[in-house]
Amino acid sequence: MPEIKLYEKEEIIEILSSYGVSKTDAEITADVMTVADKCGVLTHGSKMLPTYIKKLSENGFNLNPDFKVIRETNSFAVLDGDNSIGFVSAVHSMEYAIRKAKENGMFTVFSRNNNTFGPAFYYPLLAAKSGMIGIISSNSPAQMAPIGGREKMLGTNPFAAAIPIADKDPIIIDMASSIVAKSKFAYYKEQGKKLPDGWALDENGEPTNDPDSAIKGFIMPMAGHKGYAIAMLIDILSGVMSGAAYLDTVGRFYTDSKNGMNVGFMCTVIDPYAVLGEEYDERIKDFEEKLRNTKTIKDNIITLPGDRKHRAFRQNEEKL
Repeated sequence: MPEIKLYEKEEIIEILSSYGVSKTDAEITADVMTVADKCGVLTHGSKMLPTYIKKLSENGFNLNPDFKVIRETNSFAVLDGDNSIGFVSAVHSMEYAIRKAKENGMFTVFSRNNNTFGPAFYYPLLAAKSGMIGIISSNSPAQMAPIGGREKMLGTNPFAAAIPIADKDPIIIDMASSIVAKSKFAYYKEQGKKLPDGWALDENGEPTNDPDSAIKGFIMPMAGHKGYAIAMLIDILSGVMSGAAYLDTVGRFYTDSKNGMNVGFMCTVIDPYAVLGEEYDERIKDFEEKLRNTKTIKDNIITLPGDRKHRAFRQNEEKL
């Protein structure tokens, strides 16, 4: 079973800097990758560094992006990611939404001309650290067929949210609109494992457990028609509304093309204290505690979304 090579933060910064990435952008990229590693999301962490190095060596990213504001009101802005490293433009988009939400109570950023942003959960956590609710969604290269179809038209289109709770870990909701992230296929292939039932179809639309056949074929939406509809919604909000590519026009990351992917993001930040005042703290704690104290079946323990990431992060913080 092949061993996954993980990189330390300072090592990533040094390598990226040698390829012309600014110190600030290298630090952002390294932090995103290593946080993903520490949270146990290895498919989106530092194992991706060799692929990014290949992209950098082929001038696949704009290392001096101009994040222009294309349109703006008190409630939203449309930004241009300018084909920068996806981690960098996603952080910029979320931080822009955070600043504006502090002024207006709520703000949404639509961003075009981006590249893939890796672990979706990282970005709304930036808002949660500021005591605000963060939400992000992104479209992605087409990997799913519409229900009943045999053409790749929709991406696995992820979305994530982080909800702060005073003096406690935030709730983290993080998922693809497909049954799993497509990167899991390659991960299972590397581990020499078969895919679970219901994850994929081959090129002919037949169910398959073979990672290679799945990579050539189609990934299944989560929850059937419901996941299909959610993937459509994310593509409309993140791709169509931002002015980015959508459906099967979204570019692919694993390609020799120097053209950007033109991925679309949508970032929304809500200041819960602007909405509820100090009452927010009491209500969200009551919400969390009622869930955790729910009567269980046999010896089960109630968990909330994000618990596993928080636990992994604490366990790995000193190791990685």
